Amino acid sequence: AYEKKGVPADSAQVLFAKGNFWGRTIAACGSSDDPDRYHNFGPYHGLGFHLIDYNNIEEVEKAFEAIPNLAAFMFEPIQGEAGVVVPDTGYLQKVRELCDKHNVLMICDEVQSGLGRTGKKLAVEWEGVRPDIITLGKALS
Repeated sequence: AYEKKGVPADSAQVLFAKGNFWGRTIAACGSSDDPDRYHNFGPYHGLGFHLIDYNNIEEVEKAFEAIPNLAAFMFEPIQGEAGVVVPDTGYLQKVRELCDKHNVLMICDEVQSGLGRTGKKLAVEWEGVRPDIITLGKALS
């Protein structure tokens, strides 16, 4: 974002879908909407993180237009922390289109949904989407 999009130094912002779980680091807890994940784990000031509802393309579009210096949108193609939450058909494709339009990185966390767990190698393959970054982590072990 700093070099390709011209975002001023130290001002990049990142958008996350609510209902996520990335772990217990400061950054991971700072991107959560679950009080058990973020309460007493701060401080989070200055991280540049924003949260929107999962599977709500209207919120994605509004956030992309409203958040200055937005560098990335990170979300799980299928959420798995509070049960299996599958997005509406077309959601991943629409997110990809918005990311391309606004020059925002699409980051998909496939730790719980990747490597064959949905019947395809990656969950994003169900919609023929190619994210800019895919996280796999534990799915490889």
